[in-house]
This record gives sequence, structure tokens and C-alpha cells, in this order.
Amino acid sequence: MPDNAVVLQVEGGVARVMLSRPRARNAWDDTLGAGMTEVFSEVAGRVDVRCVVLMGEGPVFCAGADLVAGFPTLPDGRDDLRTTLRRRFHPGFLAMLDVPQPIVAAVHGPAIGAGACLALASDIVVMSRETYLQFRFAKIGLMPDVGATALLATCVGPAKAAELLMLADPIDAAECDRLGLVSRVVDAACVAEDSLALARRLAEGPTQAYATTKKALRAWSWRAMAEQIELEAGLQQTLIGTSDWTEGRTAFLERRDPRFTGR
Repeated sequence: MPDNAVVLQVEGGVARVMLSRPRARNAWDDTLGAGMTEVFSEVAGRVDVRCVVLMGEGPVFCAGADLVAGFPTLPDGRDDLRTTLRRRFHPGFLAMLDVPQPIVAAVHGPAIGAGACLALASDIVVMSRETYLQFRFAKIGLMPDVGATALLATCVGPAKAAELLMLADPIDAAECDRLGLVSRVVDAACVAEDSLALARRLAEGPTQAYATTKKALRAWSWRAMAEQIELEAGLQQTLIGTSDWTEGRTAFLERRDPRFTGR
């Protein structure tokens, strides 16, 4: 795995998948994307794995896209967001969705942007009552991607999804619980322990029944996720020439509030 950005440990039928870029707040760069693709592809085919726990090393679950790492550019010098999404994000995300075993997300710290999508794409989410989800895309002048539009609209309906995505405010644990975005809210010190206990219970259950349950649920709610994330990537690319994207990225790197002009 490149730079060990994603670490896999298997014990007692439970696979622990650890996002392991703590110094970068587990931000999603090429190494994390490649690691997720490799690990989830391996896990999906292992008969000794009956449940998966997705975790983040350090205080943050996943801070979303690594804006510090930047993006490749087109011949005209503009960012190539569509190719980045297709190469860096989509393979690992789709590999995760293809895992037949139950996935429990242990959200002990903030899950932001694409990191929040990882949480919502899990089957069961155990969340610290002291943390939050945030779909920050609009804060940097972009639209949601990595399945956020489908995931949120499925959970809370189009009107509430539009509010959460456009205002892009942090959603605290109590609100996540009320909206049905997470399964359980527990004390921060209990997130890992409770998630692993739940995974061990699932690992002793009817694995094939769980797999078919997942397949049926997702056929109903995420019928065309691959097409949806491709649509998001194409729409995202239309924003690369806007002043708001330039300002949003610059403000993020300078750690200040952006001054958007709507252009």
C-alpha cells in the first residue's frame, strides 16, 4: 500500500480498516485513494472477514479532499477536478460500496466533505457525541461530490439535503442522530470499543444474509451511484473557471473566510 495510507488488520472475523494520514487529518490524497481501493478490494474477497470497521487515526476521522496536495492541471492551467475525482476518489469509494460484508464506521472525530461521504456510505455509523459531520464543498466554491448528493437526499430528502449542502455548516452529533444520518451516538471514549463490539456481534451473524440485505437496500436507495458520481464530477469541472473556486481554495489555504462574488 502506498505509504501505508490505509492500514488493514484482520482478527476474529473483523477487519479494521484504518485511514492513516493523521498529520494531514486523514485528508484524501492519491495515496489514501489507492490504499482504499486496494484494501476494500481485498476485504471483499476474503472469506475470513465477516464485518469491517472503518476508522481514522488521530483526532480526525477524515478531513475530506487534500487541498494542500492540490490537483493536476489542464493545458490551459486550470485545475482538472473531473480527472482527479475519477482517479483519486471514485475507485476507492466504489470499492467500498462493493464490499458485501457489513461496514461499521467509527466516527470519533470530524468527518468533512468526502470524509462525511465515507461515513454515510457505511452500513452502520457510531458517532462521538462531541464531533460533527460537515459537507464543506460550498465553503470553497464547489458543489458536492463523492456521492454526497445521493447520500444526503436519500437520508433526509431533497429540501433538507439542499439546506445542509448549500449552507455547509457543521452538523453536530445530536442533529445527525435526529436526522437519521448516523446509527448511534456515544461518548468519545467509547466510539472505538462500541464499534468493535458491534462488529464482533455482526461477525457472528448470517454473513450472506447481511450481504443480500445490503444489496437490496442499496438497489432501492442508491440505484445509480456510479452514474451519480460521474455526473457530480462533470458538474464539478464546470466550476474550475469561476472566481469563487479560486477564492475558496485560496481562503482555505490562507485559513481565512472566503469573499465570494458569485462569479
